[in-house]
Amino acid sequence: MLAVAADAPGAFERLVSTYESRVKGAVARSISDRSAVEDLAQEVFLRLYRARGRYQPTAKFETFLYRIIFNICVNHTQYMARRRALSIDVGFEDEERGPRLPADAASRRPLEHLAEAERAELVRGAIGRLPDKQRRALVMSRYEGLGYEDIGQVMSLSLQAVKSLLWRARDNVRKELMPILGEPGDLPDA
Repeated sequence: MLAVAADAPGAFERLVSTYESRVKGAVARSISDRSAVEDLAQEVFLRLYRARGRYQPTAKFETFLYRIIFNICVNHTQYMARRRALSIDVGFEDEERGPRLPADAASRRPLEHLAEAERAELVRGAIGRLPDKQRRALVMSRYEGLGYEDIGQVMSLSLQAVKSLLWRARDNVRKELMPILGEPGDLPDA
C-alpha cells in the first residue's frame, strides 16, 4: 500500500491481484445479494485507491482493508433494506449460491458429503439470520481469521465489546442449531 501511495508503477495492480479473491470472499460472506459481490469488490478497490494518500501504516494493512470492506457492506445492506421497504416485491430475495465443493471430493462418500453439506447450509442459515453486527463480527473472526483487536478496529468497538458481540453471536447460533443438530461441536465451515 505504501508503494501505491507513492504512485509506484504497477503497485496498485499487484495489490489488486494479491487481495482480489480475499476481498470478493469477504464481501460474499457479508451480504446476501450475490449479484452485487463483483460491484462491491470493485468499490472496495476504488476506495482503497482513493485513500492511498491518507494511508498511514499504524495498523496491519488487512485491518485497513477490512474496515473499507465492512463500511461498504454495511452501506449496501442498509441501502438494500431501505429499497426492500419501498419495493412492491418484498419477500423476494436472491437465493443464488455458488457451488460448494469439498477440499477433496474423491475422498468422501456421497452420504457423508451430503450430511456435511446439509449441516454447513444450516450453519450458514443461522449465521445469516444473526443481527448484522454479530454476523459481521463472527464472519471476520471465524472465516476471515481476524483477531479481536483487528475486529475492534474494523468495527470501531472496544476489545470487550468485540468479545461480547462474538459470544452473543456464537450463543445465538448454538441456540438455533442445538434442537436440529443436537450437542454442538465446533461450527462446521459454511
